Amino acid sequence: MSVLNPLHERLSRAVRCSVHTPDQLHAWVRLYLRMNVPRASVCAGHDSPFDYLCNAYFEPARDQIVVAPRGGGKTRLAAVATLLDLLHKPGCAVRILGGSFEQSLRMWEHLLPDLEKLCAPELPTRGLSPSVRRVRLRDGASAAVLAQSQRAVRGLRVQKLRCDEVELFDPDVWDAAQLVTRSTPGASATIEALSTHHLSGGLMSKLLDDAPARGVRVVRWCLLEVLQRCAPERDCATCPLWTDCQGIAKTRCNGFVSIDDAIAMIRRVSRDTWETEMLCRRPGVRGSVFPRFDVSKHVRELTVGQPEALRPSTLALDFGFHNPFVCLWVATQPRGDGSTLTHVLDEYVQSGRTVDEHLSEIESRSWGKVMRVACDPAGASNNDQTADSNVRLLRRRGYAVHFRASRIVEGVESVRSALCNGVGEPSLFIHPRCARLVKALQWYRYPPNGGELPLKDGEHDHLVDALRYHFVNAPGRWTSTTRVY
Repeated sequence: MSVLNPLHERLSRAVRCSVHTPDQLHAWVRLYLRMNVPRASVCAGHDSPFDYLCNAYFEPARDQIVVAPRGGGKTRLAAVATLLDLLHKPGCAVRILGGSFEQSLRMWEHLLPDLEKLCAPELPTRGLSPSVRRVRLRDGASAAVLAQSQRAVRGLRVQKLRCDEVELFDPDVWDAAQLVTRSTPGASATIEALSTHHLSGGLMSKLLDDAPARGVRVVRWCLLEVLQRCAPERDCATCPLWTDCQGIAKTRCNGFVSIDDAIAMIRRVSRDTWETEMLCRRPGVRGSVFPRFDVSKHVRELTVGQPEALRPSTLALDFGFHNPFVCLWVATQPRGDGSTLTHVLDEYVQSGRTVDEHLSEIESRSWGKVMRVACDPAGASNNDQTADSNVRLLRRRGYAVHFRASRIVEGVESVRSALCNGVGEPSLFIHPRCARLVKALQWYRYPPNGGELPLKDGEHDHLVDALRYHFVNAPGRWTSTTRVY
């Protein structure tokens, strides 16, 4: 250990004094780290960056997900949270895990200078070289940076795990990481997931979707929460930020991202990228099969002119046993211009049952027995175990079964056209009770390595398959290849 400099020793004692209120915490960070962390949210439904720090610091803490923009301070604040855990929670063990080792090091490289500045008496004489990957203070508190691998994660027993750029994580490593935390009297066991929400259907989408049921706190801020106060002399009328700012940078913003930097960035990227990466409004649509699907537009209980007693006319089926069996209740509504509105009113998704069991459940629904079925042509093939086909089984139960051979891209294009036709009008609407179908339309993707066929992910593809069977077998689209039983 280094020789104890009295000034360093007094500083070490002072920084270790715990704080008990948000005001005290904000003052501590401002005094010792010279950081003025924004405390006010600007956009509706958003939080402030300081909310994350409070949630991480005050015990008992709980798991949280942080969605923040590129350059929005999430990695730096996570390093501050780690520093506070080391200084104010004796014996607390923290591990930093990034979407890549380089990402892990970014948080670590924020942390090391803070430790050298505030904890000099507890560090080796030589200080902390850039190659140091683990630090242990004299009260037993420790922090280390991890490579993203099963080997690095398994066997860990720590109080805090901070995961940066989770969108880039290997899902298997993320799953293994869920079992590494243990509480101590001074520090509750928590896992933090920090990332920009890049990708619809990616790991962050899944975590955000599951957060309410798991009791995980979600903290979200965007560029406007960290944008600096705009000078009065700037002309709003000519500013590229006006569409999003609407003047609030002059009255409500008080962050650290300069106006000039924000203007330079918005000029370099597409609107979609800007709204995803900087405004955190929605995940990116790159690779999405249905980029035009919009929950606010396509998910609704009733549409203008829709009769209250709209009833399903077709069951759209995708067969499966190990994979899910899917049934969608579909109603159609003609319009005066000769086009048709399509409404998906209900869904049934279940695995591990026979077709007879599925049909019993389907027929017991409040819709009654819907006689028309649109399904996969493969349903006409004999089952290896029963030497019978699903189509014949349906026919024996009184259903009129429609199917025809079609290419996947044909059905996908039909769904796309219903979501948004050439003049931008939707004709497909999903009832909010069809949560699995809504998620499938959001998350159905092409493989990362490209190609014309969507990814068969075993989850979302089956619901989309059922929907496209409705469209390729819709009345008026039958051809000589259509089979009707």
